[in-house]
Amino acid sequence: MAAPIVVWPQYAGYAAQQHNNFDPSGKYKLKCEGAFVAVECAISEGDGLKSQGSVMVTMSGNVDIDTQMEGGLGSSLVRCCCAGGSMFFSHYSIKPGWGPRGDVLLAPPVPGEIMLLHLDGMQGWVVQPGGYLACDHSVNMGVNMLDLAQGCCGGEGFFVMEASGRGRLLICSYGAITRYDLAPGEQRKIDNGYCVAWTSGMQWSIAKAARGLWNTVLSGEGLVANFTGPGTVFVQTRSMQNLANALMPYLPNPSSGGGNGGGIDFSTE
Repeated sequence: MAAPIVVWPQYAGYAAQQHNNFDPSGKYKLKCEGAFVAVECAISEGDGLKSQGSVMVTMSGNVDIDTQMEGGLGSSLVRCCCAGGSMFFSHYSIKPGWGPRGDVLLAPPVPGEIMLLHLDGMQGWVVQPGGYLACDHSVNMGVNMLDLAQGCCGGEGFFVMEASGRGRLLICSYGAITRYDLAPGEQRKIDNGYCVAWTSGMQWSIAKAARGLWNTVLSGEGLVANFTGPGTVFVQTRSMQNLANALMPYLPNPSSGGGNGGGIDFSTE
């Protein structure tokens, strides 16, 4: 007698949502998908792009790079010193008279994922430090200052980058990226250091991870960012701070004088 077929009831809630990462125009194409993903960007006459500094892997010989400050000297200094970005953006364009098309291959500085977002001229995106990779020339990359509680306890400092205008935006992460679409009034708590980007104007505050202070301390989660819909939040599955903490016991301690740290003395007499 055949075993009965068990039909599991559908879960009433939902976890991470699938995100459409396809660019119908063909300007941006993911290459080497996985932990070591890169993106190939097509350049044509009158249609270039700009990127964070030091992310270009290779480009065709007919592409030219021009470094420019975005938003003036003051905004560029804040973005570089406080928001985890570059003071100068790399602008890519076709060299005059060198053909109608070229290409640039960009890659994030750490293993992770690249996500393509669309800006319609009305809805912008807030991007955490280190999350911006590149965008169309038509997209404006500004800097926003968080309030006191968000800056002190949010884990990412007082400044974030904000994309506005019309065009396409490439964000990157350490680890994979998951998407959460929050309905009006719906809340989601996200641990510090895991946010990548969220829709501009979305409400969020700093809150305890658990209901009570004692449970919050024992859980090891501490304070979290509490987002309230409507809006969309992109979350990365790894944290650079957690990686640093995990590696700390294995790093040599210069002040220990050797011991069990396994340090190497490079001094000469």
